Amino acid sequence: MALKTNLLYDATTTINLGYEVALNHKTTLDIWINYNPWTLGHKWVGLRDEQNLSVPSPSAMERESKLKHFMIQPEVRWWLCEKFNGHFFGVHLHGGMFSVGAVKMPFGWGRYKDASGNYLGSYPEKMTPVGHPQIEVNGIGYEISDKPYPGLGNVSGTELESNDVYWGNADRDGIYTNNFEGWFIGAGVSYGYHWVLSRRLSMEFTLGLGYAYLDYEKNRCTDCKKKLGEESTHYFGPTRAGISLVYMLK
Repeated sequence: MALKTNLLYDATTTINLGYEVALNHKTTLDIWINYNPWTLGHKWVGLRDEQNLSVPSPSAMERESKLKHFMIQPEVRWWLCEKFNGHFFGVHLHGGMFSVGAVKMPFGWGRYKDASGNYLGSYPEKMTPVGHPQIEVNGIGYEISDKPYPGLGNVSGTELESNDVYWGNADRDGIYTNNFEGWFIGAGVSYGYHWVLSRRLSMEFTLGLGYAYLDYEKNRCTDCKKKLGEESTHYFGPTRAGISLVYMLK
């Protein structure tokens, strides 16, 4: 039997614990539980206030950046040599819940580009909202709206104003500007290597690929909770990655 912690998950402030138990000479059952309840920080999505806003507005608020989730991932492993030593292959299941948003992913993952290859943004570039010369707006890829939205001087979003921005671009900008809340379930396969350091301590390296079905609500931002709709996605790709510290119990 062994207890483990994944150093990659630790780096994202995710609480995680793995437990692995031998089933026979070359087969083990590995179970991981991950939990992240934290707000990682805040970021400005589009508006930057140079002189402090006199009128609070949903368009000019900091957004909560978060990777909140709970996941359980059991896996059956077959060892090429003997259990807890050397190479292994595994088959795993996974399921959980998540609430993520305002996160800038590496390589532009979770963001969308226009036909010219530019990232779409939630606000127009270098525009000063009417009546608020102290506000600098940052972003790209916008159109003047033909419908009202909650903005400066129009918090309720009931009237069309000359500085309204078409929100379609923001809606397509993925995890960078929007918030997603829902659940997922799936399965995958993995390969790994268990490196024995001493009688009690080991290191484990693993990588898995697989499938997940995600069902979620899409909100305009992480704090305003303005619902954009309900969606589902079929995901194929990495489903497991680990550099883990292992402590052998027995």
